Amino acid sequence: MSSVGVIRTALRLGACASRRLGVASPLGSPTSSGAHARLPRVVGGALFPSPRFASRASASADGADFPDASGSVRTIRVTRLSGSDVGALSDVLLSLGATACVVDDADVGTAREEEVFAGDDKVWRACNLVAYFPDDADVAAIVSDAEQILDGKIAHRRETVPGDDWVGVVMDAFEPTKIRDGVWIVPEWRVADHTREHPDAALNVVLEPGLAFGTGEHATTRLCVGWLHDRAEWLRGKRVVDFGTGSGVLAIAALLVGAERAVGVDVEAQSVQAAARNAALNAVDDRLRLVEADGSDDAKLPAEVFADPGADLLIANILIGPVLALENLFARVVAPGGKVCLSGVLATQTPSVLERYRKHFDELVVEEEDGWAVVSGVRNERDAPREDVAF
Repeated sequence: MSSVGVIRTALRLGACASRRLGVASPLGSPTSSGAHARLPRVVGGALFPSPRFASRASASADGADFPDASGSVRTIRVTRLSGSDVGALSDVLLSLGATACVVDDADVGTAREEEVFAGDDKVWRACNLVAYFPDDADVAAIVSDAEQILDGKIAHRRETVPGDDWVGVVMDAFEPTKIRDGVWIVPEWRVADHTREHPDAALNVVLEPGLAFGTGEHATTRLCVGWLHDRAEWLRGKRVVDFGTGSGVLAIAALLVGAERAVGVDVEAQSVQAAARNAALNAVDDRLRLVEADGSDDAKLPAEVFADPGADLLIANILIGPVLALENLFARVVAPGGKVCLSGVLATQTPSVLERYRKHFDELVVEEEDGWAVVSGVRNERDAPREDVAF
Protein backbone atom coordinates (compact mmCIF):
# COMPACT_ATOMS: atom_id res chain seq x y z
CA MET A 1 0.00 0.00 0.00
CA SER A 2 1.92 3.05 -1.14
CA SER A 3 0.84 6.61 -0.56
CA VAL A 4 2.21 10.13 -0.50
CA GLY A 5 3.71 10.16 2.97
CA VAL A 6 4.28 12.77 5.59
CA ILE A 7 8.02 12.33 5.29
CA ARG A 8 10.25 10.79 2.68
CA THR A 9 13.48 9.64 4.25
CA ALA A 10 15.83 6.68 4.02
CA LEU A 11 16.70 4.19 6.73
CA ARG A 12 20.22 4.89 5.51
CA LEU A 13 19.81 8.36 7.05
CA GLY A 14 19.65 10.43 3.90
CA ALA A 15 18.12 13.85 3.30
CA CYS A 16 14.56 14.60 4.42
CA ALA A 17 11.71 16.51 2.81
CA SER A 18 8.42 17.38 4.45
CA ARG A 19 4.70 17.81 4.30
CA ARG A 20 3.54 19.46 7.51
CA LEU A 21 0.75 18.46 9.85
CA GLY A 22 -1.25 21.58 10.79
CA VAL A 23 -2.80 22.88 14.09
CA ALA A 24 -2.87 24.46 17.57
CA SER A 25 -0.78 24.75 20.79
CA PRO A 26 0.96 21.92 22.68
CA LEU A 27 0.68 20.51 26.15
CA GLY A 28 2.06 17.21 27.41
CA SER A 29 3.24 15.21 30.41
CA PRO A 30 6.70 13.93 31.31
CA THR A 31 7.46 10.42 30.15
CA SER A 32 8.39 7.62 32.51
CA SER A 33 10.05 5.58 29.78
CA GLY A 34 13.67 4.41 29.89
CA ALA A 35 16.77 6.35 28.95
CA HIS A 36 16.79 5.59 25.25
CA ALA A 37 14.17 6.80 22.76
CA ARG A 38 12.70 4.12 20.50
CA LEU A 39 13.70 5.16 17.00
CA PRO A 40 11.46 5.23 13.98
CA ARG A 41 10.66 2.84 11.22
CA VAL A 42 10.17 4.38 7.81
CA VAL A 43 7.25 2.83 5.93
CA GLY A 44 5.22 4.20 3.02
CA GLY A 45 6.75 7.57 3.58
CA ALA A 46 5.55 7.62 7.21
CA LEU A 47 7.57 6.80 10.35
CA PHE A 48 6.59 3.70 12.32
CA PRO A 49 8.18 3.35 15.76
CA SER A 50 6.03 0.35 16.68
CA PRO A 51 5.42 -2.82 14.67
CA ARG A 52 1.69 -2.44 13.99
CA PHE A 53 0.73 1.19 14.00
CA ALA A 54 1.67 4.00 11.65
CA SER A 55 3.23 7.15 13.03
CA ARG A 56 3.07 10.66 11.69
CA ALA A 57 6.24 12.62 11.08
CA SER A 58 7.66 15.76 9.57
CA ALA A 59 11.18 16.70 8.57
CA SER A 60 13.03 19.98 8.28
CA ALA A 61 11.80 21.86 5.24
CA ASP A 62 15.30 22.83 4.15
CA GLY A 63 16.13 19.20 3.50
CA ALA A 64 18.59 18.87 6.40
CA ASP A 65 20.15 15.47 6.83
CA PHE A 66 18.98 13.13 9.54
CA PRO A 67 21.74 12.76 12.17
CA ASP A 68 24.71 10.68 11.05
CA ALA A 69 24.71 7.15 12.44
CA SER A 70 28.22 7.65 13.84
CA GLY A 71 27.18 10.45 16.23
CA SER A 72 24.78 10.82 19.14
CA VAL A 73 21.23 12.07 18.74
CA ARG A 74 19.55 14.49 21.15
CA THR A 75 15.82 14.16 21.64
CA ILE A 76 12.87 15.95 23.21
CA ARG A 77 10.07 13.59 24.24
CA VAL A 78 6.54 14.84 24.95
CA THR A 79 3.85 12.42 26.07
CA ARG A 80 0.04 12.54 26.14
CA LEU A 81 -0.09 15.40 23.64
CA SER A 82 -3.51 16.14 22.14
CA GLY A 83 -3.63 15.07 18.52
CA SER A 84 -4.97 18.50 17.59
CA ASP A 85 -1.75 20.08 18.92
CA VAL A 86 0.76 17.87 17.12
CA GLY A 87 1.13 20.03 14.02
CA ALA A 88 1.93 23.27 15.80
CA LEU A 89 4.52 21.74 18.11
CA SER A 90 6.25 19.77 15.36
CA ASP A 91 6.34 22.80 13.06
CA VAL A 92 7.90 24.99 15.77
CA LEU A 93 10.51 22.38 16.74
CA LEU A 94 11.41 21.85 13.08
CA SER A 95 11.80 25.58 12.58
CA LEU A 96 14.15 25.64 15.59
CA GLY A 97 16.45 22.97 14.18
CA ALA A 98 14.84 19.57 14.72
CA THR A 99 15.81 17.13 11.98
CA ALA A 100 12.62 15.09 12.46
CA CYS A 101 9.53 14.83 14.65
CA VAL A 102 8.01 11.39 15.19
CA VAL A 103 4.52 10.86 16.59
CA ASP A 104 2.78 7.70 17.73
CA ASP A 105 -0.29 6.61 19.66
CA ALA A 106 -0.06 7.33 23.40
CA ASP A 107 -2.77 4.73 24.02
CA VAL A 108 -1.01 1.82 22.32
CA GLY A 109 -1.71 -1.44 24.15
CA THR A 110 -4.90 -0.14 25.75
CA ALA A 111 -8.58 -0.30 24.86
CA ARG A 112 -8.28 3.24 23.44
CA GLU A 113 -5.61 2.25 20.92
CA GLU A 114 -6.40 3.48 17.39
CA GLU A 115 -5.13 2.20 14.04
CA VAL A 116 -3.86 5.04 11.86
CA PHE A 117 -2.06 4.04 8.69
CA ALA A 118 0.12 5.73 6.11
CA GLY A 119 -2.13 7.78 3.86
CA ASP A 120 -4.66 8.55 6.58
CA ASP A 121 -5.37 12.26 7.12
CA LYS A 122 -5.54 12.10 10.91
CA VAL A 123 -3.53 11.49 14.05
CA TRP A 124 -4.45 9.82 17.32
CA ARG A 125 -6.51 11.42 20.09
CA ALA A 126 -3.48 11.35 22.40
CA CYS A 127 0.03 11.25 21.00
CA ASN A 128 3.62 10.82 22.07
CA LEU A 129 6.05 13.03 20.16
CA VAL A 130 9.83 12.67 19.89
CA ALA A 131 11.85 15.42 18.20
CA TYR A 132 15.40 14.62 17.04
CA PHE A 133 18.30 17.12 17.03
CA PRO A 134 22.01 17.04 16.13
CA ASP A 135 24.37 16.21 18.98
CA ASP A 136 25.57 19.83 19.27
CA ALA A 137 22.07 21.33 19.58
CA ASP A 138 21.24 23.41 22.68
CA VAL A 139 18.03 21.54 23.45
CA ALA A 140 17.22 23.52 26.61
CA ALA A 141 17.34 26.79 24.69
CA ILE A 142 15.24 25.28 21.90
CA VAL A 143 12.53 24.27 24.38
CA SER A 144 12.59 27.75 25.90
CA ASP A 145 12.19 29.37 22.48
CA ALA A 146 9.36 26.97 21.58
CA GLU A 147 7.51 27.82 24.80
CA GLN A 148 7.78 31.54 24.00
CA ILE A 149 6.50 31.03 20.47
CA LEU A 150 3.59 28.85 21.62
CA ASP A 151 2.91 30.86 24.78
CA GLY A 152 2.81 27.85 27.08
CA LYS A 153 4.93 25.35 28.99
CA ILE A 154 6.00 22.15 27.25
CA ALA A 155 6.20 19.22 29.68
CA HIS A 156 8.99 17.12 28.25
CA ARG A 157 11.96 14.86 28.85
CA ARG A 158 15.36 15.39 27.21
CA GLU A 159 17.42 12.36 26.21
CA THR A 160 20.62 11.54 24.35
CA VAL A 161 20.96 8.35 22.30
CA PRO A 162 24.56 7.30 21.52
CA GLY A 163 25.24 6.64 17.85
CA ASP A 164 25.89 2.91 18.28
CA ASP A 165 22.75 2.48 20.40
CA TRP A 166 20.69 4.37 17.85
CA VAL A 167 21.65 2.12 14.96
CA GLY A 168 21.13 -0.96 17.12
CA VAL A 169 17.68 0.13 18.25
CA VAL A 170 16.58 0.68 14.66
CA MET A 171 17.83 -2.74 13.56
CA ASP A 172 16.54 -4.58 16.62
CA ALA A 173 13.06 -3.16 16.03
CA PHE A 174 12.65 -5.35 12.96
CA GLU A 175 11.83 -9.02 13.34
CA PRO A 176 10.95 -11.58 10.66
CA THR A 177 7.20 -11.43 10.05
CA LYS A 178 5.31 -14.69 9.72
CA ILE A 179 2.63 -14.49 7.04
CA ARG A 180 1.51 -18.05 7.55
CA ASP A 181 3.19 -21.43 8.08
CA GLY A 182 6.37 -21.48 6.01
CA VAL A 183 5.90 -17.97 4.59
CA TRP A 184 7.99 -15.11 6.00
CA ILE A 185 9.09 -11.56 5.32
CA VAL A 186 12.64 -11.24 6.63
CA PRO A 187 14.73 -8.10 7.29
CA GLU A 188 17.99 -8.16 5.37
CA TRP A 189 20.17 -8.35 8.49
CA ARG A 190 18.10 -11.18 10.01
CA VAL A 191 18.45 -13.61 7.11
CA ALA A 192 21.24 -15.78 8.55
CA ASP A 193 19.56 -16.25 11.93
CA HIS A 194 16.16 -16.80 10.34
CA THR A 195 17.51 -19.42 7.93
CA ARG A 196 19.03 -21.35 10.83
CA GLU A 197 15.82 -21.16 12.84
CA HIS A 198 13.47 -21.95 9.92
CA PRO A 199 15.43 -24.07 7.41
CA ASP A 200 12.26 -25.52 5.89
CA ALA A 201 10.46 -22.23 5.14
CA ALA A 202 8.72 -22.45 1.77
CA LEU A 203 9.01 -18.71 1.02
CA ASN A 204 11.27 -16.04 2.49
CA VAL A 205 10.92 -12.54 1.04
CA VAL A 206 13.96 -10.52 2.12
CA LEU A 207 13.46 -6.78 2.58
CA GLU A 208 15.45 -3.78 3.68
CA PRO A 209 12.68 -2.52 6.00
CA GLY A 210 11.56 1.03 6.33
CA LEU A 211 11.91 2.54 2.88
CA ALA A 212 8.35 2.00 1.68
CA PHE A 213 5.08 0.43 2.71
CA GLY A 214 5.03 -3.37 2.70
CA THR A 215 7.04 -5.00 5.49
CA GLY A 216 4.41 -7.62 6.34
CA GLU A 217 3.21 -5.95 9.51
CA HIS A 218 -0.02 -4.70 7.99
CA ALA A 219 -2.89 -7.12 7.44
CA THR A 220 -3.23 -6.12 3.78
CA THR A 221 0.37 -7.14 3.03
CA ARG A 222 -0.15 -10.45 4.79
CA LEU A 223 -3.41 -11.04 2.92
CA CYS A 224 -1.79 -10.37 -0.45
CA VAL A 225 1.37 -12.42 0.14
CA GLY A 226 -0.78 -15.26 1.43
CA TRP A 227 -3.02 -14.97 -1.64
CA LEU A 228 0.02 -15.26 -3.90
CA HIS A 229 1.45 -18.21 -2.01
CA ASP A 230 -1.86 -20.07 -2.22
CA ARG A 231 -1.73 -19.70 -6.02
CA ALA A 232 1.92 -20.59 -6.52
CA GLU A 233 1.13 -23.38 -8.96
CA TRP A 234 -1.06 -21.12 -11.10
CA LEU A 235 1.52 -18.30 -11.03
CA ARG A 236 4.29 -20.31 -12.66
CA GLY A 237 5.38 -18.61 -15.87
CA LYS A 238 2.85 -15.78 -15.48
CA ARG A 239 3.22 -12.01 -16.11
CA VAL A 240 2.35 -9.83 -13.11
CA VAL A 241 1.68 -6.11 -12.65
CA ASP A 242 2.03 -4.83 -9.07
CA PHE A 243 0.29 -1.46 -8.89
CA GLY A 244 1.34 0.60 -5.86
CA THR A 245 4.38 -1.61 -5.40
CA GLY A 246 5.76 0.17 -2.31
CA SER A 247 8.62 -1.96 -1.02
CA GLY A 248 8.13 -4.30 -3.97
CA VAL A 249 7.13 -7.10 -1.62
CA LEU A 250 4.19 -8.38 -3.70
CA ALA A 251 5.98 -8.35 -7.05
CA ILE A 252 8.99 -10.02 -5.43
CA ALA A 253 6.83 -12.64 -3.74
CA ALA A 254 5.09 -13.39 -7.05
CA LEU A 255 8.45 -13.87 -8.77
CA LEU A 256 9.80 -16.06 -5.97
CA VAL A 257 6.82 -18.41 -6.15
CA GLY A 258 7.14 -18.80 -9.91
CA ALA A 259 5.95 -15.81 -11.95
CA GLU A 260 8.11 -15.21 -15.03
CA ARG A 261 8.18 -11.40 -15.07
CA ALA A 262 6.68 -8.50 -13.13
CA VAL A 263 6.21 -4.76 -13.49
CA GLY A 264 6.02 -2.66 -10.33
CA VAL A 265 4.33 0.75 -10.49
CA ASP A 266 4.35 3.37 -7.76
CA VAL A 267 3.64 7.09 -7.47
CA GLU A 268 6.64 7.58 -5.14
CA ALA A 269 10.22 7.70 -6.46
CA GLN A 270 11.40 6.55 -3.02
CA SER A 271 9.26 3.44 -3.29
CA VAL A 272 10.63 2.64 -6.73
CA GLN A 273 14.17 2.92 -5.36
CA ALA A 274 13.31 0.78 -2.33
CA ALA A 275 11.68 -1.88 -4.50
CA ALA A 276 14.77 -2.01 -6.73
CA ARG A 277 17.02 -2.64 -3.72
CA ASN A 278 14.69 -5.28 -2.37
CA ALA A 279 14.48 -7.01 -5.74
CA ALA A 280 18.27 -7.25 -5.79
CA LEU A 281 18.27 -8.73 -2.28
CA ASN A 282 16.00 -11.51 -3.57
CA ALA A 283 17.92 -11.97 -6.85
CA VAL A 284 14.85 -11.15 -8.97
CA ASP A 285 15.95 -7.71 -10.17
CA ASP A 286 16.52 -9.05 -13.69
CA ARG A 287 12.82 -10.00 -13.89
CA LEU A 288 11.24 -6.95 -12.24
CA ARG A 289 10.78 -3.67 -14.08
CA LEU A 290 9.93 -0.65 -11.92
CA VAL A 291 8.32 2.61 -12.98
CA GLU A 292 7.11 5.79 -11.29
CA ALA A 293 3.52 6.58 -12.33
CA ASP A 294 0.04 7.00 -10.86
CA GLY A 295 -2.11 5.42 -13.55
CA SER A 296 -3.66 8.65 -14.78
CA ASP A 297 -1.55 8.73 -17.97
CA ASP A 298 -1.00 5.63 -20.10
CA ALA A 299 2.09 7.24 -21.65
CA LYS A 300 3.91 7.04 -18.31
CA LEU A 301 3.39 3.28 -18.07
CA PRO A 302 5.78 0.90 -19.87
CA ALA A 303 4.47 -0.68 -23.06
CA GLU A 304 4.72 -4.15 -21.54
CA VAL A 305 1.89 -3.27 -19.11
CA PHE A 306 -0.46 -3.20 -22.12
CA ALA A 307 1.26 -5.91 -24.17
CA ASP A 308 -1.07 -8.45 -25.78
CA PRO A 309 -2.77 -10.51 -24.58
CA GLY A 310 -2.48 -8.70 -21.24
CA ALA A 311 -1.16 -9.39 -17.76
CA ASP A 312 -2.01 -12.69 -16.12
CA LEU A 313 -2.32 -10.97 -12.75
CA LEU A 314 -2.69 -7.41 -11.56
CA ILE A 315 -2.22 -7.01 -7.82
CA ALA A 316 -2.79 -3.69 -6.07
CA ASN A 317 -2.45 -3.05 -2.35
CA ILE A 318 -3.38 0.62 -2.37
CA LEU A 319 -6.17 2.76 -0.89
CA ILE A 320 -9.90 2.55 -1.56
CA GLY A 321 -9.97 5.74 -3.68
CA PRO A 322 -7.39 4.55 -6.24
CA VAL A 323 -8.83 1.01 -6.15
CA LEU A 324 -12.17 2.38 -7.36
CA ALA A 325 -10.75 5.00 -9.72
CA LEU A 326 -8.39 2.60 -11.50
CA GLU A 327 -10.87 -0.20 -12.25
CA ASN A 328 -11.06 0.59 -15.93
CA LEU A 329 -7.27 0.79 -16.26
CA PHE A 330 -6.88 -2.52 -14.43
CA ALA A 331 -9.47 -4.10 -16.71
CA ARG A 332 -7.49 -2.94 -19.75
CA VAL A 333 -4.26 -4.33 -18.31
CA VAL A 334 -5.51 -7.81 -17.34
CA ALA A 335 -5.94 -10.45 -20.05
CA PRO A 336 -9.30 -12.24 -20.35
CA GLY A 337 -9.10 -15.13 -17.91
CA GLY A 338 -6.41 -13.33 -15.90
CA LYS A 339 -6.87 -12.37 -12.28
CA VAL A 340 -7.04 -9.21 -10.20
CA CYS A 341 -6.15 -9.06 -6.49
CA LEU A 342 -7.04 -5.84 -4.65
CA SER A 343 -6.33 -4.75 -1.10
CA GLY A 344 -5.77 -1.66 1.01
CA VAL A 345 -9.52 -2.00 1.47
CA LEU A 346 -11.41 -2.15 4.75
CA ALA A 347 -13.86 -5.02 5.07
CA THR A 348 -16.64 -2.45 5.31
CA GLN A 349 -15.58 -0.99 1.94
CA THR A 350 -15.80 -4.23 -0.03
CA PRO A 351 -19.39 -3.68 -1.28
CA SER A 352 -18.27 -0.62 -3.26
CA VAL A 353 -15.33 -2.57 -4.68
CA LEU A 354 -17.54 -5.48 -5.71
CA GLU A 355 -20.04 -3.11 -7.31
CA ARG A 356 -17.33 -1.28 -9.26
CA TYR A 357 -15.43 -4.38 -10.44
CA ARG A 358 -18.25 -6.73 -11.38
CA LYS A 359 -18.54 -5.12 -14.82
CA HIS A 360 -15.18 -6.49 -15.98
CA PHE A 361 -14.41 -9.22 -13.42
CA ASP A 362 -16.30 -12.38 -12.55
CA GLU A 363 -15.95 -14.86 -9.67
CA LEU A 364 -15.30 -12.04 -7.20
CA VAL A 365 -14.21 -13.32 -3.78
CA VAL A 366 -13.53 -11.47 -0.50
CA GLU A 367 -11.04 -12.63 2.15
CA GLU A 368 -10.65 -10.74 5.45
CA GLU A 369 -8.15 -10.28 8.27
CA ASP A 370 -8.23 -7.83 11.19
CA GLY A 371 -10.93 -5.71 9.58
CA TRP A 372 -9.12 -5.48 6.22
CA ALA A 373 -9.94 -7.33 3.02
CA VAL A 374 -8.56 -8.61 -0.24
CA VAL A 375 -10.91 -8.80 -3.22
CA SER A 376 -10.01 -11.03 -6.15
CA GLY A 377 -11.69 -11.92 -9.41
CA VAL A 378 -11.26 -13.21 -12.96
CA ARG A 379 -11.25 -10.90 -16.00
CA ASN A 380 -14.20 -11.47 -18.33
CA GLU A 381 -14.47 -10.67 -22.05
CA ARG A 382 -16.23 -7.30 -21.80
CA ASP A 383 -14.40 -4.39 -23.40
CA ALA A 384 -12.90 -1.69 -21.19
CA PRO A 385 -12.28 1.40 -23.34
CA ARG A 386 -9.88 4.02 -22.02
CA GLU A 387 -11.37 6.58 -19.63
CA ASP A 388 -9.92 9.48 -17.67
CA VAL A 389 -8.90 8.70 -14.10
CA ALA A 390 -10.01 10.99 -11.29
CA PHE A 391 -8.78 10.23 -7.78
